[in-house]
Amino acid sequence: MAFQTRICGLKIGGSNPPLVMGVLNLSPESFYKKSVQDRDSLLSAAQKMVDDGAALLDVGARSTAPNSPSITTEEEKNRLLFALDILADNISVPISVDTMYAEIAEEALHRGASIVNDISGLKNDPDMAGVIGDFDACAILMAAQKKPGDPLGMNAVLSALSNSISMAECSGIDSQKIILDPGIGHWIPEKTSDYDFDLIQHFERLLVFEKPILIAVSRKSFLGDATQKPPEGRLISGVVAASIAAYKGGHIIRTHDVSETVDAVKIVHSILTRKPNTKTV
Repeated sequence: MAFQTRICGLKIGGSNPPLVMGVLNLSPESFYKKSVQDRDSLLSAAQKMVDDGAALLDVGARSTAPNSPSITTEEEKNRLLFALDILADNISVPISVDTMYAEIAEEALHRGASIVNDISGLKNDPDMAGVIGDFDACAILMAAQKKPGDPLGMNAVLSALSNSISMAECSGIDSQKIILDPGIGHWIPEKTSDYDFDLIQHFERLLVFEKPILIAVSRKSFLGDATQKPPEGRLISGVVAASIAAYKGGHIIRTHDVSETVDAVKIVHSILTRKPNTKTV
């Protein structure tokens, strides 16, 4: 039987349906401009995602897309903490913060966040693992060797994730509170869309870790390479790619498009849990 666990009180694995994580984007530098929220729209956008079926929210204040304009750590912190002050007492689902910096993670955990989404897999800031462990928080660790998303091919992804798991456990992060992200996306110039499609094609290999696997494909460039459409036109292709990864064992879908993804998850779960038809024709 497939493994089962709980993350922030949420059942994951086994016969449970994949969870949907809504993306709350605070960075005007983002590649997908329609996803950006400001102080006036943030709470209503968050509540709509919850109403539409999001089981978690991921709040990010720095665009990590290739060639995005850089911002200071102070600017990232100011954006993120302002958002948490609005969301923490008004939203009923667990909140994840998307950051690679320990000082920001620490402040965010103090203000109600319960998950740290570190796209560097703990390899950007040597203090990050200790902060997460001290708070007994959950961690999303993305595949990274030296830079976020730099492993090329599934074998390299598995190796990078294994290394991050060891770092986490040695620093006091609860092994049962680790979520893994294979790092789909054009993170470095050498990583073409072929690598991303290969990761999805062989997504079930990630189940070897017996940990929740995050699917983060929403609106990403490999979808545009296949469809020749900009981020605004990648809704359907993103939902399809996420559904395939979920069918192959993914547990959490991180998306800008909650309502559509929730519908897709219902179909995937119905297929996976369908009882054999014993009637004879």
